[in-house]
Amino acid sequence: MYRSFFALALCFFCLTGLAQEQPYDLTYTRPSAAFNTDRTFYVHVPELYYDTEEAFGVIYVLDAQATSFYNQAKSIADYLVWSSHLFPVIVVGIHSENRGIEFIPKDHTKPLDDENNNGQAEVLQDHLNNEVFPFIKENFRVNEFRALIGHSRGGAFIAHTLFGEQKDLFHAYIAISPAMHYLNNQILNDARKRITQKESFQKFFFGTHGTVGSNERFFGPQVQYLDSLVAEHPNPTLHWHTRQIDEVSHWGVVAPSLDFGLLEMNRAYQVDEFLIEQFAANTQKSMTQQIKEYENQQTQKLGYFVSLSARSLRRYADNLGEEAQYAPALELYEMALAKDTYDIRSYFGKAWVQEELGSPTKSIATYEAAKTMLNAKKHALSEEDTEKWLRRVAKELERLKG
Repeated sequence: MYRSFFALALCFFCLTGLAQEQPYDLTYTRPSAAFNTDRTFYVHVPELYYDTEEAFGVIYVLDAQATSFYNQAKSIADYLVWSSHLFPVIVVGIHSENRGIEFIPKDHTKPLDDENNNGQAEVLQDHLNNEVFPFIKENFRVNEFRALIGHSRGGAFIAHTLFGEQKDLFHAYIAISPAMHYLNNQILNDARKRITQKESFQKFFFGTHGTVGSNERFFGPQVQYLDSLVAEHPNPTLHWHTRQIDEVSHWGVVAPSLDFGLLEMNRAYQVDEFLIEQFAANTQKSMTQQIKEYENQQTQKLGYFVSLSARSLRRYADNLGEEAQYAPALELYEMALAKDTYDIRSYFGKAWVQEELGSPTKSIATYEAAKTMLNAKKHALSEEDTEKWLRRVAKELERLKG
């Protein structure tokens, strides 16, 4: 019965979602003092942005002038946010006018004013830090979290930024088949220096490479080289994760890298369903304790963490309940209601697992609390929906009281 009810609720949610206004896709072209010319960037705002007042993180995507690449990145992020597999973010796409030099730093071995020393990575960092970031903060409801995604030469910019003086521009870095060999391995050498010195990072890094084609057979060992350095010099302030994606080329590696990278990033900064299932299997500790311990651990490592929303807690509780893991599900429902006392679905979920645990009296008390909440009319439900939920509460109370 419970599964059928929530299946119908999900169908209703999907159908009403289709009828709502589509997410906004915005384009801005603004003068840049850093580049001394106009620069363009995109902003994608998901539907959830308009359904809540919470602040969103920001994912910055390099090479947005490549429309297919940017659309792929924003669509995957949008889907993961919609399905509660990624904490709420907006996506900003950064155009490049000349990616051949904008992603590459100056050569350390040449004078800065040498006309052939034309790397502009520092200019791009300046553009982001002093022009794009302030604009996004002023015009969108965002928090301090920033992540950066780059492919190929864009991965060189990621490595240069993470292992350079401007590493604090972003919290998280996702490098897809990064090309880090430029300037006689200068970027890799800078990385080696900072990794071996065990610098304090408080950063997340996810890197990928494929196995097909000359590009991947060249770029893959570069990622593996960094892996070996991190393994040899473990750093408690660096959340490091790489993945070889077999049987795909330099271009085919993009889509799975985006999916795996964003999921891994979410797990680094927020408890996800994989961790919830692990916590539920550990009967030696409560769900509350394990969630708190993980939050403390990751906050210490990364300096940032995203607490679960009532919506996510309820969804995880629903899934545990359907697996007959009623005790941990009950804990999550209670956590959800502690965050949002007006979440009517959490009342129903809590009452259901209480009954399954053999406590009909407690289930009755939960339905009574739901009725009190609905009658107080401080929630966001319409009059029609309030009456529907009150009828459902009355039906359950009648059934339980006999």
